[in-house]
Order: sequence, then C-alpha cells, then structure tokens
Amino acid sequence: MTVVLKVVGMALIMLCTTSIGITLARTLTGRVDEIEDAIAVLSGMESELSYSMASPDEIIGRLEERESMSGAAYLPCCASLCRQGIPFPEAWKRAVKENHGLLLSPDVTILTGLSDTLGQCDLNGQLASISHAKTLLQIQADNARVRSASHARLYRTMGLLTGAFLVVIFL
Repeated sequence: MTVVLKVVGMALIMLCTTSIGITLARTLTGRVDEIEDAIAVLSGMESELSYSMASPDEIIGRLEERESMSGAAYLPCCASLCRQGIPFPEAWKRAVKENHGLLLSPDVTILTGLSDTLGQCDLNGQLASISHAKTLLQIQADNARVRSASHARLYRTMGLLTGAFLVVIFL
C-alpha cells in the first residue's frame, strides 16, 4: 500500500511541476496574443477615426460591439466608464491599467499614452499618434514572439525536469 502511495505522490509531483512549466509557457504566448489584439484595436480606431471622424468614446463603443475585438478586456470597461460620464482620457487610462491582462508595463504605457492625443488633437495628429503606438506595439510583439520562442520550451522542459529531480530526491 505504501508503495502505491509513493508512486501516486511522485506522479502528482511530476504533474504539478510540469503544469507550472506549461502555465509559464502559455503566459508568454498569451502576451503575444494580447499585444496583437491591442494592435487590432488601434487599427480599428484608426479606420473608424479616418472614415467617420467620430469622438473617441463613440469609436470605443463601436469597437466594443465587434466580436473580433473581444480579446481586449479594456474596451468594454472603457466604454462603460465613458457612458458613466467619465472623460475619455481618464476612462481609457483607467480601463487599460485595470484590465491589461498579460500586457507588461511598457505595453500598458504605450496604450495609455494615447489618451493624451485621442480627442485632444486634430485628425492628423490623432492618426499619427495611433500609427506611432501601433509601431511601438509591433516592436513589443516581435520581442515577445522571440522571447516566447526561446523561453516557452525551456519553461516546459524545466517543469518536467524539476519534477524528475524532486522524485529522485524523495527516493
């Protein structure tokens, strides 16, 4: 009976450490996905702004309704804050900071920086600001992709090897 319990315990240790490694690897790939979602949001804002010249809170409301933008958790929050009467710059900053998901601080800074120009400048200034933010986010996405490619496999392997090490120690 004790042998069975030891084997089950060792299997659980292996399972736990391997799942930790897999979770860390998914975090890396999830960040890439969230940056790409942010770029899609900015592309949507850019096209809405250039064709309709609507205010930023109207644009956010339209983008929130699109199913393709469901990956950006800060859109519904920003739209809700705008509907409550909070000015767009403050609503955008608050929504991005509170609902950034797997985005890191530099990514959040790029997105929140848009609040200074959207709705505050002329059309060309707003479009230039969005274009600049998209470029910066694309650089972040490329760096995150490289990091994910190099570290994701490492995290999975280290999780498995850590479990194997612990099992050997407990023998």
